[in-house]
Amino acid sequence: MSQTTSEATRSLSSGLVIAGAYADKIRRTLFAQLKDLVKQDKSFSKEVARATGELNAVLFRILVEELKIEKGDVVRIRINYNVDPNTKKVIWDYSSLRIEVFKRVPDETVSRIVEDVLKNKLAALIEEFAKAPVAIEEKVAAFSAPEGKEEEVPASKVEKPAPSTPLPQPQPLPAPPVTLTIRDIVSSADVLGETIDGGLLLKLNDKKEQPIGLASITPRGDELVIDAIIIYEGIARRYIGKSRGKLSDYDENPSRIIDDLANITPTEIPRDKADELIREKMQSLY
Repeated sequence: MSQTTSEATRSLSSGLVIAGAYADKIRRTLFAQLKDLVKQDKSFSKEVARATGELNAVLFRILVEELKIEKGDVVRIRINYNVDPNTKKVIWDYSSLRIEVFKRVPDETVSRIVEDVLKNKLAALIEEFAKAPVAIEEKVAAFSAPEGKEEEVPASKVEKPAPSTPLPQPQPLPAPPVTLTIRDIVSSADVLGETIDGGLLLKLNDKKEQPIGLASITPRGDELVIDAIIIYEGIARRYIGKSRGKLSDYDENPSRIIDDLANITPTEIPRDKADELIREKMQSLY
């Protein structure tokens, strides 16, 4: 692995994103930035996952427990990091951490709280995460908005609202008619391959065995996160859910994903958004 790591400083930015989606955006961004390293050494994906969990734990303390932000508030997070060639670890430069919060919190308050956490509480936070990473990641996940609700926010549309005008919470689009079941749409699934974050990518087929969507299955603690995009009769739908099964079960019998999707209420999404998500999923393959 010594040839795949680098001491060069890298920068991670979440972009403008709703606070309820910050943890997933940090995870996806870091895996995307380190995709080439993970491809060369699959075991490195565990370290990327660990580093993501550590940073998200620190951000949870700052954003949720200290600043008391809400899921619909908009944030932007920036931080530098290195990949150490000797320890094979992702090392965050917490001194470079910058957080912007677009809500009714003065910039001075944000800066003061970030400085306090990094100066007085960082070591204890990292030690706490190292001892119980799953418990802390579950706490972060409980705050996070469903992945289907994540939307990046164009910078031109973000303004700090007046005290009496909080940012509106994102609203789910109407669910498809209850008469249309997933088994009416999907008849089989095939494994396309492994993804850079240690999961699987499945192709979903209709009754004519024509591809109509993709589903990723990603390990997250003791659970598997299912994220499927299906385009049927011109309508794009996204299915987000969890499974307690084993990843190997889907590798051996990919069509069991249909049973999982049958228990998930989908959300209609714009066609261009569906196409973008499908491209991202294909790019996540080894």
